[in-house]
Amino acid sequence: MASLLYRLFGLHHNHRDARWEGPSDPILPTRDTRPTPGPPESDTSTLVPLKSWCHPFKDKRDPLAQLTHMANAAAGYYPLGRGGLFHGGVHFDGGTAGILDQSSVHCLADGEVVAYRIDTHAPTTHFVNSIPVAKPFSRNFVLVRHRLQPPKIEGSQDIPPSLTFYSLYMHLQDWADYRDAPAVRRPAFWPQSPTLRVKQTANDIRPGHPEQPGLNVRHAEHHGKVIDLLPRGAEVTVSGTGRYRKLENRPGPAKLINADGSLAGYIHASLLLSMAGNEYRITSSKEWVNVRAEPKAPCPILLELPTGTVVTVSGEGEFRKLERVRQYVHFDSLEGGQEPQATDRIVVLDQPVPIKAGDLIGHLGQYQGCNADQPDERLHLETFSGDDVEAFIEASRDWAKRLPDKHKTWLKLAKGTPVVPHEDNVTAALLKVKSAGSPVSAADLLVPKSLLDGLPADRKIHVPDGGSHNARCWYRLDELLHDANNNLLNGWVCEEVGVTPWFSPWSWEGYNVIFDYSLPKHAMASFFSALNRFSDAQRERFQPWAEKDNNGPMKSRLYEIIDRDRVGKMTAEELQAALRLPAHAQAISQMILRKESEWFYQTQKWDALDELLGHSGSTPHLNWLAEKQRIAQMGWWTEVAEKVGLPSWGRPYHFHPMGLGGWFNTSERKITVELLEKVTGKSGSWFTGRGGGSTFINEFQAKYPSIYKYDKYEFVTHLNDALERYQITSPHQQAHFVAQCFHESAAFETTVEFASGEQYDPDRHVNAIASGNTEAGDGPKYKGKGLIQLTWKNNYASYSTYRGVDFVRSPNLIAENMFNAIDVSCWYWRRNGAVSRRHNARGDINVLINNEPDNVRLVTLAVNGGDNGLHERIKIYEAIAKEWGLSK
Repeated sequence: MASLLYRLFGLHHNHRDARWEGPSDPILPTRDTRPTPGPPESDTSTLVPLKSWCHPFKDKRDPLAQLTHMANAAAGYYPLGRGGLFHGGVHFDGGTAGILDQSSVHCLADGEVVAYRIDTHAPTTHFVNSIPVAKPFSRNFVLVRHRLQPPKIEGSQDIPPSLTFYSLYMHLQDWADYRDAPAVRRPAFWPQSPTLRVKQTANDIRPGHPEQPGLNVRHAEHHGKVIDLLPRGAEVTVSGTGRYRKLENRPGPAKLINADGSLAGYIHASLLLSMAGNEYRITSSKEWVNVRAEPKAPCPILLELPTGTVVTVSGEGEFRKLERVRQYVHFDSLEGGQEPQATDRIVVLDQPVPIKAGDLIGHLGQYQGCNADQPDERLHLETFSGDDVEAFIEASRDWAKRLPDKHKTWLKLAKGTPVVPHEDNVTAALLKVKSAGSPVSAADLLVPKSLLDGLPADRKIHVPDGGSHNARCWYRLDELLHDANNNLLNGWVCEEVGVTPWFSPWSWEGYNVIFDYSLPKHAMASFFSALNRFSDAQRERFQPWAEKDNNGPMKSRLYEIIDRDRVGKMTAEELQAALRLPAHAQAISQMILRKESEWFYQTQKWDALDELLGHSGSTPHLNWLAEKQRIAQMGWWTEVAEKVGLPSWGRPYHFHPMGLGGWFNTSERKITVELLEKVTGKSGSWFTGRGGGSTFINEFQAKYPSIYKYDKYEFVTHLNDALERYQITSPHQQAHFVAQCFHESAAFETTVEFASGEQYDPDRHVNAIASGNTEAGDGPKYKGKGLIQLTWKNNYASYSTYRGVDFVRSPNLIAENMFNAIDVSCWYWRRNGAVSRRHNARGDINVLINNEPDNVRLVTLAVNGGDNGLHERIKIYEAIAKEWGLSK
């Protein structure tokens, strides 16, 4: 709705006159003077505080990059759309799809699904254009409720403040699209349906068609012969118990099913042994019998059925008409399917369904605007709260003062920060000298610690405390800060330890709450005024409406941030350009807006635009009438709000969804050099070869010098990347992984297995053939390599198949390349844990940890096959658990 004018009148985004007049003096926000009772009581006692966040398309870049990426959207920015109307969320569409996998939508944070709507087919609107076309608009949505709460203070019984907020996922895929594509995964919060589906892992093959795997259909439940093949994803209904179950929703093999669903074919009556009712068992001296196309012989043979098949027949005479063939399928090759509780109406759940960050919400739906030639795929993502946000933020800021410094994860680079251009052979002393004459930033910017920790070693310089000055950290940051002309700056910035401020996200630094009560008619009048579309009479009539929006608190704040021309005007291009600058994008994302929701439909609110748009009873504006009908159909607030704890009057506090997620999802638990050194007691260099017998280590170090000169910061970057790549992401999983790797790699000293005092002899062939090896000499050749010491030739072969690299021929590639050493350890963790295979077929140690999160002995058994080094593994795990607050 924010791009209403753009859709109705084709006002393109590069229109040079698309501007809004700004106030000469900002007008401060005013409080709502109407009675505002608190939102209705809603039982959220079971809603636990969220622990995890996730980008809706699992973008792994830093929060600032995720914010600036929103400038690529075709329309629908926060807090304004192309047409100048308020827009409470952000759009993901064809413009944002370039570097994102937008094939599925995932939940922003832990919470519970409270409401959704899914239409069988999206409704359509008939706009009056040159060629009348029914244009679809998905109104499907999912509403998730979350609880945001700071961490508790250790040793204190005080209860932290909390905020209930909601995430909205709008314009999702229709139900018909799921039915037409049974292989597409469905949201888990839909109820389980009685219909099952053939698993995507089903691997049976029809002779001559190896490219179409599926699930065999058999004629009997015991030792049945194959009579058909169901494709992967096929929906089935079964009955009975046991390993093979009776197929109920198909009358017979596909080759016999007519277009109307009935069964074709005839069987000779002499081959039928009567059972109960109209059921007969096929009997013959032959193994297979013919099913004929007609009740006569000779005639074409449609199919052969095995002797013993049970069939239902009808008719009299020499040949009987087939009505049904009893069929059986392997039950464990089926999986449950989900179906929405209801379609074509809003579902408000009596019992909310828990959902985790990153869980599937749905898929992009189709939306076609008035002037669009084709529908596009779009997601409207929005976050808002009905609680007293101001009171929560005030309480959070007080709470943040009590939190330990480890929670300060945002470094503030204040306006005026020098950015020293990079030079070769740069030193801290040279940077300090040149900072006085270097370009300076034109706006505040808060930088997440995760971004700084992830910088390569050559982009960080640490200067210790020198007695006369504080310690300093120099970071080379490119295209984050900008100058007064909005040019992005590249170079080095300085953090003076103890002086340059760090903030906890719970301090809400830079955030402000803005109360704005202008309505769509005010925004529309402002837009038309800026375009000079008013006649003198219209200007006199509507200019007061325009001024209400121009001088409103929301526009005033936007002018403060992005008024590039310094004349109180801004164009649509300037808003989009501002979003490409991290500091401006961040400042905009920190606007919390108390505004009426666009999903709170009130007829009079939109009828108030009739006069502006030239609609009247005598001169109807047909496209505007069609658009109002579309707006009404997309609304959901009135039907949902009070049932889920939102204010019925439709005026919540809006947050920038990517700003909110990125603000808290700064990977506070991300593994860092500092963390590892603290919990392990290591300092200085790692992988130096000091971990074992000197002869062996010295010779191996000489053979693979690149490992033993490896930078520990780069090692940690590779480690975090791999953990994300293999989805070893929960705090317990990562704590276990580090504890196991630390011991297996001899305290981060080596990537090859050794015994104390072992003499390295690369040419020896003395190991006996053992499980997993095939010939003499395989023992030393395929001895443990990597952080978790991959062993045995068969494991090297499996990893080679997975990576597409021949590690069987060149096993030392695993030891001599740190990427490989880390990657193979993650691969083993997720796919080859011997003990964990007792818990799940693939052998996923993650699953083992999920079942018993603190069981170090069990994880050690899965990794090591015994309990070697258990004491050290427990020590490291418990140290990390204490740092991350995982201790019981």
